[in-house]
Amino acid sequence: MAQVLKLLAHPHRLKILEILRARDGVPVHEVAGLVGLAPAATSQLLNQMRRVGLVGAERDRREVLYRIADPRSVRVLDCICKGGAAA
Repeated sequence: MAQVLKLLAHPHRLKILEILRARDGVPVHEVAGLVGLAPAATSQLLNQMRRVGLVGAERDRREVLYRIADPRSVRVLDCICKGGAAA
């Protein structure tokens, strides 16, 4: 859990989770555009999140589509966005 919280302490990774929460199956280039980072930097952030199980990925032809893999990450995001209030 500490590793997950450490990853979520980064504003770009939080934004990525918000994007994936709103849409399921988003390619790297779209996430990058919405976050305002280069695709390579976005890919690195997504891979960090993927290694701890926050996001998952699947290949769709030439693209890799990312989605939230662990619904607990959404609950953590909710708590963070609500100022720490438990739901």
